[in-house]
Amino acid sequence: MTEFLRTEKLVKTPGTALHRQLFLVLREQITRGVYGPGAMLPNEDELCAHFGVSKITVRRALSDLKQQELIERQQGRGTFVSTRLPQAHPFEAVGFLDALKMRGRETQVRVLELRREVPPGAVALQMRMRSNEEAVYAARLRHVGDTPLIVTEAWVPLALGASVTVEELERRPLYELLLAQGVVFDRVVEEITAVLANPVYAKLLRTEVGAPLLRVTRLVYDTEGEPVEHLTLHVSPDRSRMLLSLQPKELEQGISSRIVHDPLLP
Repeated sequence: MTEFLRTEKLVKTPGTALHRQLFLVLREQITRGVYGPGAMLPNEDELCAHFGVSKITVRRALSDLKQQELIERQQGRGTFVSTRLPQAHPFEAVGFLDALKMRGRETQVRVLELRREVPPGAVALQMRMRSNEEAVYAARLRHVGDTPLIVTEAWVPLALGASVTVEELERRPLYELLLAQGVVFDRVVEEITAVLANPVYAKLLRTEVGAPLLRVTRLVYDTEGEPVEHLTLHVSPDRSRMLLSLQPKELEQGISSRIVHDPLLP
């Protein structure tokens, strides 16, 4: 019960029902691994007393957790975290190309779109493209079985992507197709932020509209210092996490991540 005791009592606010707040708090504790598969949750009276809510609120929250198969309620024994939840992964990361290879091995892909067009202004600026210059856009959904994991949207220069086909993208990751053309990856710059799911991403990732998503924007350069790929990934934090791996030599050189602020934005 100690972890739950660090959470303040719930406050009723317009647009957010108490049972929904409690559901989100409990779900976060479960998915974060505070209560592992098979662990027993606090009973209804304990939850009522701590969060300052009624039994009806607690039961509705637990019902929603059960509907998502996160918990199992056993008559006369209590409420337990589902034993079908995956075990926590070790905290380890790999290099850039190794990570791409692992993602290709561990997931399946469905090509959503492949076309050539003028990219949005921000993408064109980062890719150092001329005004009205076309690029190749590829959108894919990576999944394991029936579970969607990542929506990827890539832009590559027309010279590198013009010959790419849907059939090739279904068989091989885009980075392999670029390597096959002689591209040698060098520097990679990433921006990681949180966004709210719009209807398109919510449908693809099977989450709610307005649910938090992790957005990773990656700009990949070749050894000549030219951008060769602009990649954006959207993932649900319920199913995915990001790990950063730095070697001691990189740390000595001061190469690390940083937080960039836009204080003028609302």
